[in-house]
Amino acid sequence: MPQPGAGGGAGGAVGGTTAVTRVDVIDPHILIMMRDVMDSSETAKRLKPTGAAAGGGGGGGSGQGGSTNGVIGQSPTTATITNVVSNSAGQAGGKGSSAQGAEGGGGGGGAGGNGGVIILITTSASIGSTTTDAGDGGTADGEGAGNGATGGEGAAGVTHHIVV
Repeated sequence: MPQPGAGGGAGGAVGGTTAVTRVDVIDPHILIMMRDVMDSSETAKRLKPTGAAAGGGGGGGSGQGGSTNGVIGQSPTTATITNVVSNSAGQAGGKGSSAQGAEGGGGGGGAGGNGGVIILITTSASIGSTTTDAGDGGTADGEGAGNGATGGEGAAGVTHHIVV
């Protein structure tokens, strides 16, 4: 009987480091550049909307005959995105499933993306109907020893309404 396979890898995660510039308090004429102008660096870096979604973990390796197991599923690397407008971190991807016997485990689903950022500069007090909905986590449809976990659902985005 083959040895059981190794476990699945964990899903990755992506964080976000908020920019110094707060877009809801800065002069609209400067804001149009979408640069981190309040930061202390020599050059103003570009603003990014939000943290990104991460990939799902790899499935567990299949079992082998004898006394050795298959290799563990790989986990994606983690990252941090700097100078973001919305401080919502990206969600983690799903964990890959463990292998069972000679069958490898299924990989985890990727995380859903965060909603975007809308910056509306207008003379109107109304913003109409704007949405910055989050993305759903990816499903994990593995074959063999089972499915990995579903990826995390992204965070809702933000709307900054600046009346001039």
